[in-house]
Amino acid sequence: MNEQAARDVALVRALESGDAEHAVLSADDRRYASRAAGELAHWQAADQRRPPTAELFLTRRAGLLLDRLGEREPALRALRHTRWHAWVGLALPAAALVMGVLTEQIADRQHVNVLAFPLLGILVWNLVVYGLMLLRPLLGSTLGPVRRWVGALGRTKTAALPGTLSRPAARFVGDWAALAAPLANARAGRVLHLAAALFALGAVLGLYLRAFAFEYRIGWESTFLTASTVHGILQFVLGPAAALLGMPFPSPEAVSAMRITEGAGGADAGPWIHLYAVTVGLAVVAPRLLLSAFAGWRERRLATAFRFDLGEPYFRRVLAAFAPSRARLRVAPYSYTFDEAAVSGLHALARHLLGDATELALRPSTEYGNEEAAAHGLPRNESDVPLTLAVFNAAATPESENHGRFLDTLRAAIDSPLAVVIDTAAYRRRLGAQAGAEARLGERCSAWRTFVESHGLPAACVDLATPDIAAAERDLAAALGGRP
Repeated sequence: MNEQAARDVALVRALESGDAEHAVLSADDRRYASRAAGELAHWQAADQRRPPTAELFLTRRAGLLLDRLGEREPALRALRHTRWHAWVGLALPAAALVMGVLTEQIADRQHVNVLAFPLLGILVWNLVVYGLMLLRPLLGSTLGPVRRWVGALGRTKTAALPGTLSRPAARFVGDWAALAAPLANARAGRVLHLAAALFALGAVLGLYLRAFAFEYRIGWESTFLTASTVHGILQFVLGPAAALLGMPFPSPEAVSAMRITEGAGGADAGPWIHLYAVTVGLAVVAPRLLLSAFAGWRERRLATAFRFDLGEPYFRRVLAAFAPSRARLRVAPYSYTFDEAAVSGLHALARHLLGDATELALRPSTEYGNEEAAAHGLPRNESDVPLTLAVFNAAATPESENHGRFLDTLRAAIDSPLAVVIDTAAYRRRLGAQAGAEARLGERCSAWRTFVESHGLPAACVDLATPDIAAAERDLAAALGGRP
């Protein structure tokens, strides 16, 4: 998925996830987009002689929804189309080249201090940067600052949005900052490495251009360094360039004679300019160009390789309309008969967890003491059953030899994920308006959760007569995979 498609999908995910009341995107909007996107995805895939993919469906659906919403909320278009401007990648390196040329201004053209040579500062700075890059695994990821920078850019686009869109837009900004941080990091690396290479190249070119018009004399002066120390420093820094050029490196005596005293001394700067130019080319320009090329390769790869976790509950729901067959939520009650309100609640839970087209597959209730019957006639693997719910009555207290055996029997009989719902409706009615009823209900739910989690399964306490869908989804997220 490319960058714009991923941005659209992330924005629609944030809008739909934060719009439980369908105030922003109506149910008709969503159904229309799902139906039309399915048709478009199949037509496009047929033209390309490829099977239709979930990514193609999600891209088409997001585009349709945002086009429709953009007609009603024009301010949303700015958030949708905020993107990297390619001209920045050209303007910044060009400016760095000009700055490099202008930076190599030497005030005293009669005597240049070889130890304070501007090219030496450029060389040292870049060596420090290389050291920090090598230490990056120890210093931590650089994606944190990049993520905050991307998020700050996105937040500037949310101010004009109405209240119904501001919260989903804020969620999108955070989601996109995390999702796009690797790409932004690669993009920034490409531009900054190229700018650093051109800055150094500009400094060298500027020095050579001015050397045609002025005669530079080069020397050194220092309060603390001796001639032998200066010779050692220069040989360490410039010796490899001298060897590459086949130039004999000046002796300690020659370096000593270059000492500037009372405005006199120094030597012809030409050979030293050549040595510095080659050194900067080898240590700065070439490595930075290679790093820029590598970052550019990463940028191109990342810009077309956005991935979402399609196991997230949101994507499960959306993709249910694109699946070749309807999903079914298998429900296995234990010593418990559902009334009409509970079945209605299970339908609502199924649609929210797995999509509007999801059907219920109700199993017969397993009788107390007959836990082995839970596996009778139960297919091990059904592709259209992504989740099985074991349902207990909160009015009962959990018992390992019965409830635990029921869970173990179910888990051994199926390959699909298994989760547990504890229906609190009957127990809530029993408690009625008694003093401390909510506290007792909370204690019972806590006991059930502890019991179920000891069997390695997620659990949700749900009043199936009036289910809190969002809370149930959070509790069952581990079985569904990913975040709600």
